[in-house]
Amino acid sequence: MASNNGAQAPTPTQTQVLVVGAGPVGAFTALLLAHSGIQVTLVEANSDVDSSPRAMAFQPCALAELVEAGIYDEVLEHSVRDAVISWWRAGLGAEKKHVATIATKEGREPFLTGLNCAQSVVTKILLSHLAKEPSASIHFGHRVVGVVEKEGEEDGDGDTNRQVVVTLEHTLPQPKTNHLDEVEVEAQAAEKNQTLQTQIRASWLVGADGGRSTVRTAAGIAFEGFTWPKEEFVATNVYYPFEQYQYTNRNFIIDPVHWAIVAKINNDGLWRVAYGTTPNLTDAQIHAELPQHYKYILPGPGTDYRLERVSKYRPHQRCAATFRKPNSRILLVADAAHLNNPIGGLGLTTGILDAGPMARALSAVIQRRGPESLLDTWSDLRRRTWWEQTNRQSIEFERIAQQGGYGLDPSHIWDHDEVARERGMLHHIAHATPDMREKDEALNEALKVPENQRAARRRVWALAMPPDWMADFEDSAVVDRRRKLRPESCQ
Repeated sequence: MASNNGAQAPTPTQTQVLVVGAGPVGAFTALLLAHSGIQVTLVEANSDVDSSPRAMAFQPCALAELVEAGIYDEVLEHSVRDAVISWWRAGLGAEKKHVATIATKEGREPFLTGLNCAQSVVTKILLSHLAKEPSASIHFGHRVVGVVEKEGEEDGDGDTNRQVVVTLEHTLPQPKTNHLDEVEVEAQAAEKNQTLQTQIRASWLVGADGGRSTVRTAAGIAFEGFTWPKEEFVATNVYYPFEQYQYTNRNFIIDPVHWAIVAKINNDGLWRVAYGTTPNLTDAQIHAELPQHYKYILPGPGTDYRLERVSKYRPHQRCAATFRKPNSRILLVADAAHLNNPIGGLGLTTGILDAGPMARALSAVIQRRGPESLLDTWSDLRRRTWWEQTNRQSIEFERIAQQGGYGLDPSHIWDHDEVARERGMLHHIAHATPDMREKDEALNEALKVPENQRAARRRVWALAMPPDWMADFEDSAVVDRRRKLRPESCQ
């Protein structure tokens, strides 16, 4: 394995599968392939694991994949367990009110409960396991700058040995000397950095390289959908005693202006608070207005907090036109394949649900246990599931949090206006109408009933593929175990 610390082993020139992007889904994909004995190379443009405030919510359906991969217990050790979701009203003082609470634990084994775990923590766990696999190598600081598909020669079975030739760019900084001060060293290092290019031939290329995926762009795959035009999200990591105010480890704050997501990141008192703001603010402006948001969002006085990190990003609802380029060896997973707003915590979960079935199908194809058409079936099912489940659920979570259709909406986020029409949003925000106030209030009342809570919990399993979708190419005991990881009504 090549490490991101110190000297790296030479980048291979040939591999069975090249996975681009060493986030949690890319690392998970590579680990599953390596478990099957597939030669896999994982490359990442950044020099280290991304530790910015990003995804942290795992739904039970994603955790079932971690159980199958044999890493669930280790992730559990680093997680906030047994996620309990609460809804609150934002406001000042007594205006902050509890609305409803729902636990995610079903109460029978081996059914899983939702967990909170920062994606950087999960990524490091996955990479530590991948480093032990003899058929895997990891290379940080390697950026994809070119992708070319080539037809190869026919093998002994009459199959064409198609390959994807990927050009990688790697920058090697010059070592510092003891004869210059720090400023001079940095200036000379910047001048002397050597940018090296190397090519790697892969039988298969998997793009797990984020929303701005170089792999997706190189493959010419359209990224359909829209970007929310009138808001940006701010994600903050903060220390504050939420539990003193009966906040559970996942919380939705309902308000047309000061809506928020509040979730416990770890057991050391660190929490994630994410909220909305107007687009194109500078970092200084975000920091300046943050106390005003916190005053409405944080329970109690909302003042004695310790801010650790702040980042902003644009929310999207986008999906690739296909997750497998037709008649190609190029596949997409996670943010490279789809993006949704983070309210509801469906992004990371959906990426894990892409990777598990895809890696099993790709292993079957490479080992000639199944036809290439398995990957087309996977692509079609995952894409349909995203449009019909993930996309709809995430938009509905955002609408409920922001009281879309009947709240004040000073930024006109939910207006059915010309901006929404031009961006193709109207179909997706059709439910944002004044009559939804009554339905939302009825939902809050319904969630006080345990049976309704169970039904709500089980709906999330619709994000996953059927456990037996490729049963003809898997051991029956494996499929049966996968079924048993689900609630009985979802098997």
